[in-house]
Amino acid sequence: MRIIPRPPALREPGPSRLLYDVPDGSWGRDALFEVLEETIHWCAPRADPDTPALCLRTPGFQPRLLVDGDRFQMMERVISNRHCAVRGRPPRALPPREGARLQGGRLIVYFPDDNTCDGGAELATRGYFDVDNIPPWDTWVGMFREDPESDTQSADYLIAWVPPVFLDSVAQGIFVNPEQCIQWLEDSTTMMAQRLKDLTTP
Repeated sequence: MRIIPRPPALREPGPSRLLYDVPDGSWGRDALFEVLEETIHWCAPRADPDTPALCLRTPGFQPRLLVDGDRFQMMERVISNRHCAVRGRPPRALPPREGARLQGGRLIVYFPDDNTCDGGAELATRGYFDVDNIPPWDTWVGMFREDPESDTQSADYLIAWVPPVFLDSVAQGIFVNPEQCIQWLEDSTTMMAQRLKDLTTP
């Protein structure tokens, strides 16, 4: 699956400015936290270390490229489908963990425009990342576009939640990813890393 680029926004470039985000965070972090909570409630009980390539790729959530030619539309579709699935059934109880909001997991960032499809992370994680280094769509939390301060950072990026059982595997995937298109969120230079610092700092 390839994430198709969105045409650039018609804005003048400038440092540290969020241009577009899904979910819409213009009124604060509440929308993002609601999506994060739903992501965790859906993914935590389904995270199976024996089936990393399949357990967090619900077929009904899969972005359809013939319909979702825009990466932000793809994110909206995943969020909407997951929201309906979560709200349409009794929530499964999650065990209490330290770092309550992330439930023992961590956030990663994926830069689709930096991907070279090398397949290293896919091999290292037994398919948790696909050949394009994309994390499983059930875990997607948001898609963002900003004017980066650094010339080495791409404008668009996806944030995803990593369940605790996959932390070591994902760390290996990040380690073998030569183009660094996947990173722990707190290690990135993104604006969202700063905005969510209270979540990602031990």
